[in-house]
Amino acid sequence: MSPTQRILASEKRQRFFGHIRATDVLPPHHMLRVIRSKERYTPFFRAAVLRNLVCNAPVEVTHGRPYAERRRLVRDHYGV
Repeated sequence: MSPTQRILASEKRQRFFGHIRATDVLPPHHMLRVIRSKERYTPFFRAAVLRNLVCNAPVEVTHGRPYAERRRLVRDHYGV
């Protein structure tokens, strides 16, 4: 690596954000199916889908809370 090149994120983090971008277009019922399918998808991939589900959840579910609390509220609401 030359001195002018900079690594902004590790390869693992880049893959995670790639999963987030790839699954952002899924409708909520597909996201729920992916999150519930522990045998078929990796935990890393399911975490990316859960992040999208939390970010796309309606305000009626999340109540405008911080991310960690929104995640708990969304998981309770959808039963995942």
